[in-house]
Amino acid sequence: MARIYPKRVFCIEGNWEEKLSRNFTVKPVLELLRINVDVRYIYRDCSTRAEMEYLVQKWQQRGYAEYEILYLAFHGRPGELLIDSRTTVSLEELGEIINLKPRRRLVYFGACSVLQGDVRPIKSFLKRSGTRAVCGYTTDADWMKSTALDLIAINELQKFSTTRHGLESAERSIRENTRALSGRLGFRMVYL
Repeated sequence: MARIYPKRVFCIEGNWEEKLSRNFTVKPVLELLRINVDVRYIYRDCSTRAEMEYLVQKWQQRGYAEYEILYLAFHGRPGELLIDSRTTVSLEELGEIINLKPRRRLVYFGACSVLQGDVRPIKSFLKRSGTRAVCGYTTDADWMKSTALDLIAINELQKFSTTRHGLESAERSIRENTRALSGRLGFRMVYL
């Protein structure tokens, strides 16, 4: 039996639609992970930048140290998350909000295109924030397909440590198990 490195998930989800009658959410993915592979999670929705900053700061508190994965489920553009149609948070700004020590945690961007482009700003985010790794997409990913990949990737991350070797193995396993899907969606993992 494979060794397990359990990582709880702290999920902050933005509003996917301006029309409030549409109820898109990643919460069932988290429930599926909890029921089937015992991944514990905290889930909060978020409508404002202030809410997001507050929740990210809560995630950093000692009482949440076991929640090694910050899963940010928002709309995105290259280098930034969209809180709403007018409000963004750049990787640089997010890196200033997050100030972790030691480097055990990772950020999973369940958002289109956030990791598109040059790797230097992403590595700068890792150094500034103190996070060990980021995962996310380089394309305008289909919501249902990217959510399915989120499910698989978070499950695979449970099987590996957050050492450099563990992260390399996790990335390899995610790619091997999702070859066509991760390629089409532009899945990217960057770590120090």
